Amino acid sequence: MRAVRVPVFVLAVVAAYILCSAAWVTTESQRWLDAADRVSDAALRGDVSDAEAALDALEALWQKHQGYLHIVISHTELDEAEALLAQARAAVRQGDMQTLYPTVAELRSQFKLLAETQQISLKNIL
Repeated sequence: MRAVRVPVFVLAVVAAYILCSAAWVTTESQRWLDAADRVSDAALRGDVSDAEAALDALEALWQKHQGYLHIVISHTELDEAEALLAQARAAVRQGDMQTLYPTVAELRSQFKLLAETQQISLKNIL
């Protein structure tokens, strides 16, 4: 019976880490979504300076934990979000709110996908 204690303990620690990581990614993705909403709102109003400030805030939130995200999430999905952020930045620089709004909508979808891939579900396990 003693030989089982260590493996069970290790499995419990790993399971706790996975659950905490999934919860953390979900929380962070909600922050990214909220920041993207602020960018969208500014784009709808046609306010370039507000859109730029909101995009700066979104990028700061996004960059804050990139080291950890590259450990737990597929690089392909992270690269897609990075590309969409770059497109949004280019649209803001050009003052093109017509392009910014759909780009931010795609970015929101990507953030939702990132959170979904980290959720504990049968689909993700299998």
